[in-house]
Amino acid sequence: MLELDENAWGHMHQAAYRGFLKSLRRFVEEDSSALESETNDDLRATPFLLAVASGSLETVECLLELGAKIDAINNHNHGAVEICALKGYTELLIYFINKDDEKLPVWKKLIQFLGSDLEEEAEACGKSLQQLTEPSGSHYKTHHEQLFNNGGVPAIIKTVGSTIPEHVKGPTIMCLINILESDDVQDQFVNSGGIQTFIKQLKSTNETVVRLVAMVLEKLTAKYTDLVVKHQAVPVLHKVIQTIKTTEVLVPVLKTLSNIAKGNPANQKSIGTTPGFFDHLVQLARDNTDAPFLVGLTEAVDNIVRDERNNQNAFIGVDGTEILMEALVRHVRSKDVQLSTVSAIHSLAENNLAAQDHLSDQGVQKLLMNMLKKSRADELQEKTGMALWALAGDDVDKQRKMAEGIGVTNLIEFLNSQRENLHYISSEGLSVLSQGPLSQYDDIRKANGIQPLIRLLNSDKDFDHIILSVVRTLRYLSVGIGNVPFPENQDAIDKCGGVTKLLQLMVNGKDEMIKVEAALTLGHVALGRDNILNKIHATSDFSYIRILKMMYAKEDMVRLLAGSALATFAYNNISQQKEISEQGGVRFNCFVPFLRSTDEFYRCNAAFQVVILSLIIPDEEQATSSAVGIKLLVELLQESKSDHILALTADCIARLAHTRAGVPAAIIAIKGVDYLFDLLDSASVLVEGCASIALSYLSYNHTGERRLLYRCRSDPYLKKVLNKYTKKNHRLSEAFIEGWKHSKRVGLPPIPDDRIKRVEINDDIPLADSPNDTSGVDSSTTHIDEATLTDRSARSSRTAYRSSTFHDSQSSLPTTSRTHSSVSQQDMVAQES
Repeated sequence: MLELDENAWGHMHQAAYRGFLKSLRRFVEEDSSALESETNDDLRATPFLLAVASGSLETVECLLELGAKIDAINNHNHGAVEICALKGYTELLIYFINKDDEKLPVWKKLIQFLGSDLEEEAEACGKSLQQLTEPSGSHYKTHHEQLFNNGGVPAIIKTVGSTIPEHVKGPTIMCLINILESDDVQDQFVNSGGIQTFIKQLKSTNETVVRLVAMVLEKLTAKYTDLVVKHQAVPVLHKVIQTIKTTEVLVPVLKTLSNIAKGNPANQKSIGTTPGFFDHLVQLARDNTDAPFLVGLTEAVDNIVRDERNNQNAFIGVDGTEILMEALVRHVRSKDVQLSTVSAIHSLAENNLAAQDHLSDQGVQKLLMNMLKKSRADELQEKTGMALWALAGDDVDKQRKMAEGIGVTNLIEFLNSQRENLHYISSEGLSVLSQGPLSQYDDIRKANGIQPLIRLLNSDKDFDHIILSVVRTLRYLSVGIGNVPFPENQDAIDKCGGVTKLLQLMVNGKDEMIKVEAALTLGHVALGRDNILNKIHATSDFSYIRILKMMYAKEDMVRLLAGSALATFAYNNISQQKEISEQGGVRFNCFVPFLRSTDEFYRCNAAFQVVILSLIIPDEEQATSSAVGIKLLVELLQESKSDHILALTADCIARLAHTRAGVPAAIIAIKGVDYLFDLLDSASVLVEGCASIALSYLSYNHTGERRLLYRCRSDPYLKKVLNKYTKKNHRLSEAFIEGWKHSKRVGLPPIPDDRIKRVEINDDIPLADSPNDTSGVDSSTTHIDEATLTDRSARSSRTAYRSSTFHDSQSSLPTTSRTHSSVSQQDMVAQES
């Protein structure tokens, strides 16, 4: 047994290496000293170390049972742990780890081995640590903790920062990536100077090292963004983009930049102002078109340009739109590319009018619209819908065109999805379609859009923005321009439980904004519908006191909308005005801050409110309240530069024009008709339409009718515009129509071609008015004696009269009367002076 072979090994050594278990036991029984005998070569290995080197777990266990020393080392200072690492015996290492013998501290020995100056040893140890910490391993959690507790993180940082060859560092960095999800590991990494060390490695010429370091920084930037930026990561990452073209390297680099930009405007600016950054980004996209790379790039664009106008403009300035469109077209079957690219378009367009116009001009809107209609995946529909809505911006006309492009049917389908963003987009889209002079309120009801809207109000999910959007949409579906009610929609809202839910929101809403919006919408749903109004009053929780209290809320908008709610309930309804008065009434001082506000929206709404509520404002003369409100509205028509305000003001005048008889006379007396006509040249459909409808109501005043006729005779194009918006719910007066027919017989100046093209004329409205043109005339229209109304308007403001009430969509200005007080034309002139 003591005899040695040509390799200087004895029989015991051969049996240990070859796994001859019976021989091992017999040799030890014959001579126990053989158990620790060493080979006579340069290794001086014991049978146990030879068994480890063979990788045989069974032999190792046998020798340990026989009493072999587990902490034996050979002449190269390698014990069981080091040999396993060099040989790549991960399972055997796990056996020793689980054995947990204090004579063989596996983790300490591995960490010491990692610091070896020898390339082979450091690389082998790094690979073993990587394999031991693989997330797929059955013991990965325990191994992570053991490595961390034994100082593994500082050791890894030291190794990566050392002068060992670059290719040796890869496995060690992979080990760190395996355990980096832990907050404790990240904290220790940062506290041990890991960020500085790893950022330096981004300058490595070894692409594998750069890729792995970028992966580490990608994980760290979720928590330590500011520190990463502080140590100059951005310019170094930009340098990587300039010098490396390999997509596997670029993807984690882009993701790191994306994380740096996310949610931090200062970091977005830092990235965006790096010279040539966007140029290099776009060039990369032109050179690399594979899906994973494009996902990383578009995600980076998404976060870098989001809510950062300069970055949005800079990206567009280097033809970034082109690469986004190319990504959508090229990867129609890649859901990930589609989602990330659409999100980038959304961020590029949001709150940036110039970007919205540019993207639309480039055809992005058309591309997204096609995607929306072809896709049935909720997530992609959601992202695409959000991008389209961002492209529409805040312009109501653009929003309307966008909603029309999506279509009523699709918008209603969105209401039935599981995506909250789709619910919001749908509600907003239906909202704009139900507003304005060309409202699609009827189409929405017929497509069963009301029921799913109310179902959203009953949802147990806590999304205030969706609740507010739906409440407003129901409001617009109930009443149109000029306070014309849509009875079928109002009844449908009630039948679906909308009135009950709105009452609940008014009483128990989460905050005052929801309460006041619900109150305002209730007023609209009940406008002109006695059955619904009676139902509201029959509910014990309803009281005008609740709305009156909101007139004193802290938030300006709540107070303003509370006034609108009261004005809606009081509109052409003496009994409701009386009830509001009996329950406390309103004071003129409540409106003064809004009437004097620099905000035109506040002034416009308050002006309308004081005219409607003037009869029940006890601390100011009715004539004064009315005069102040009317004068402010006409001034807004003349002075405002905002399409939104001009449309709202014209709508308010349309509403007022069929309340008290003295009101239209007062509007006309201070040139309201002329200012409204000036708006018929607006590029905004909403402005043009609201002004047309207001003029249609003013045509029932004799002076107004003559003024309309004069303007239309002078410029027949204006009559074309009026025709477009006064065919259904808003009729021009018979007197005006007769006067127009006479003017045509006498002869009219031609309409220039460029102006004709601006009017979208329906098939039943000829380009040139024929002698038999009766557009805007309804055989059931009740004729009003305008001379009588004009005569009444000259009386004292305290003289009572019987006036026509609100007209609905079936008739024009019916003569059902209520008692009101008028504002005389002379009073208005006096107030103006």
